[in-house]
Amino acid sequence: MERPAWLPFAVVALAACAVHLPTLGFGFVFDDEHLVVNNAFLRQDWSPAAAFRHHFWHGTPFETSYYRPVTVASLALNGRLLGWSAPAFHLVNVLLHAANATLLLALARRLGARRMPATCAAALFAVHPAAAWPVASIVARVDLLPALFILLAWLSAVKSPGDGEPGRKERSGSPSAASPWWSAALAGVCFLLALLSKESAIAFAAVLWLGLRRLWRPVVTTLASLAVYVALRSAAGIPLLPGRQVIDPSTNPLGVLQMPERLWSALELSGRYLVYLILPIRFSDRRDYVSGPLPGAASFGVLLAAALLLGSVLAVLFLWLRRSPLALPLGFALLGFLPASNLLVPIGSLYAQNFLYLPLLGLSLAAGLALDRAGLPHRGGGAGNRRAAQMAGPALLLLALVSVREASIWRDATTLFSTWTRRFPRYALAHSRLGVARLGAGETALAEEALRTALSLDNRMVEAHYNLGVCLARSGRGRPAIEEALVETEAALALAPGLAQARVNASGLLLQLGRSVEAETQAGAALEIAPDLVPARRNHAEALFQQERFDEAAESFGALAHASPDDPSVRSPHVVALLRSGQIDAARAAATQARQDFPSLAWFDFCLARVEIRSGKQRQALELLEISLDKDPATRDWLARVDDFASLDGQPRFEAIRRPPEPSR
Repeated sequence: MERPAWLPFAVVALAACAVHLPTLGFGFVFDDEHLVVNNAFLRQDWSPAAAFRHHFWHGTPFETSYYRPVTVASLALNGRLLGWSAPAFHLVNVLLHAANATLLLALARRLGARRMPATCAAALFAVHPAAAWPVASIVARVDLLPALFILLAWLSAVKSPGDGEPGRKERSGSPSAASPWWSAALAGVCFLLALLSKESAIAFAAVLWLGLRRLWRPVVTTLASLAVYVALRSAAGIPLLPGRQVIDPSTNPLGVLQMPERLWSALELSGRYLVYLILPIRFSDRRDYVSGPLPGAASFGVLLAAALLLGSVLAVLFLWLRRSPLALPLGFALLGFLPASNLLVPIGSLYAQNFLYLPLLGLSLAAGLALDRAGLPHRGGGAGNRRAAQMAGPALLLLALVSVREASIWRDATTLFSTWTRRFPRYALAHSRLGVARLGAGETALAEEALRTALSLDNRMVEAHYNLGVCLARSGRGRPAIEEALVETEAALALAPGLAQARVNASGLLLQLGRSVEAETQAGAALEIAPDLVPARRNHAEALFQQERFDEAAESFGALAHASPDDPSVRSPHVVALLRSGQIDAARAAATQARQDFPSLAWFDFCLARVEIRSGKQRQALELLEISLDKDPATRDWLARVDDFASLDGQPRFEAIRRPPEPSR
């Protein structure tokens, strides 16, 4: 009995979804925090359209030379249509991967593969562990989207030579005729969308160049699309090639290595990636790229990687000269891999398994075509298909289980970076991010340990110095910890003088140490960088207060109170500064308003009592103290810290307020 034509597509889609369904329970992790959670730009009304005018990291504190507006627009639309919770974003990633797997099946069929080999290829792509990172990481959608548009472009660029079933005369795996102009135009549009999703989509050019004999119309349209892409990128002010200065050395230490050390290190690491594609057991690397030793030209890893890459190039050329259909997907896989290799230019991350998504696409497609040309499954019809399924099933199931486990490391930040520190023990960034995750979970001691490990590996890490300062400040170990926290914060500022929040933290630490003049300087420097940074304005006002410049402090706290009228922690120092500066009427007005706005807080009753006693109104002051005491017994402690009420000493009513209650029997 003939099975429905849609059944293989349903099976592949369900497999892709089933393997990655657990990711719907994952949160926002790593770059998701910057690019989605804390990116106010995504929530602006016209951000999907405005994304074409900005670089990829627009709306975050980071600069970049990446231009990926379609990916940014997809994130913005995702939030608007499905909500801004993590499951909504993970769901779209899972559906994109399922769509890519089914499109790969369609492409394999169009290139001439029979049903079973094409299904096996798509299933391999659906469950392979190399797809786990792009699906599990929300921001790694930047690899899912170009794959989607490349597959659509590829499908548009070629015409099927037949139905792909046994008995067809031609099973060449390449197009039998040139595509019509409308189809070629569609391929060009899809290629443009792929480029606008991620730069590595340029690898699709390999398909066109290698298939130039029959694909000249799509070549024309995709060249036009490339010109449009360059024009859009230029209009946004983004250079075609990223400069080495935009690569953070703590994220990718290869970015600061000189030739030939960078070449040998990149080659050795490339070999690890290539082996992982073929044998995805676990990707790990114990190499220290900061303090060495680094691999040499004659090291085993470098020679192995060079042999694999050279062999891949020669194999593609040989197959192309033989007019084998395998040349196209293998050429695409090779060019899709090069951006992840650090061989051309340093990339934004030292370890980026999500970059293997496009090479996996090409290899899976080549595997399907190779199975078809080898006559697998046997031409025994249904019996052959069943035998093939029985052979492929266990291998695919094993890959699926590994993929589920690989995706699970993206469950949360602590799980991710704990895994990274085990797999990449000499990678300072992994330890630093683990420290941040521990700090966010309130595990101060563990956070301190991880951050110190990061700095022992790379003392140039701004974020590790900064977060160690935060960690020490929260440790509760007294003045020595505060002083060490200041040293770490100043180390971060020595490496990144423009880091406004570090200056805010430094000013806060200096205030705790009683060094108010230095605190004023640091807070002022932070305000020069970010004039609207409220914590900097607050620390600046507090520094003025500590220096007893109460008029200036009152003015600064007043501006803060006006900007944040619902924050009692700002209104309080404003009232006190007015009182200390002798502005009695202004202090009375501010305290009265605060009492109305925060009727449950005894502190503002106490503040108004201080105003009234200074005005000679003893009765009103006593009434306010009694009201304050009824609300909060801490009023007695506040009385002990000020001398405003000395004129009331000895009065029975005042002594009753000040006297501690009798212990109950």
